[in-house]
Amino acid sequence: MNSREETSMTQHDSAQHDHDGITEDREQRPPVYFTVLFYGLIIWGVAFSAFYLLSGWSSDTEFQEKMSRHEQAYQKTAPPQKKEPAAVTAPAIEQKSDDGGADLYAQLCAMCHGNEAKGGVGPDLTTAEYIHGKSETEVTESIAKGRPGGMPGFAGQLNDDQIEELVEYLLEL
Repeated sequence: MNSREETSMTQHDSAQHDHDGITEDREQRPPVYFTVLFYGLIIWGVAFSAFYLLSGWSSDTEFQEKMSRHEQAYQKTAPPQKKEPAAVTAPAIEQKSDDGGADLYAQLCAMCHGNEAKGGVGPDLTTAEYIHGKSETEVTESIAKGRPGGMPGFAGQLNDDQIEELVEYLLEL
């Protein structure tokens, strides 16, 4: 190959390209603001990464600092906090009955039916009618076997005497 052939093949304008009548401008550059934004984001990313890695900052420490400031600000007005949950007591119910039914109610039933049996998650037990009946056999069955919708059965936890005490207590309410 001689140098003349090389120059004739490379002499066409590299900025313009024509293929099938479609002319393309190969010298087209992106707008200046794209270039500035691109390099600015690279600089910001490097600076932020360096700051994050070298400063020792973390969201956990920031959270702990904010929580300590919050606790200091509201410590004077907030009631004292207990470390363990409060025990469920039923003082109003215990006054009505001297037998062990009140203790069983406080341990097993008060969480859902309330300390005074006025209802909560479970229904009110001080009404004249219960959802599944208020006869002794119906209440015994409800306690022993449970009911659909959240009432667990206690036959595995209580013996027959304890279930009877609890039924007597509930029927006295």
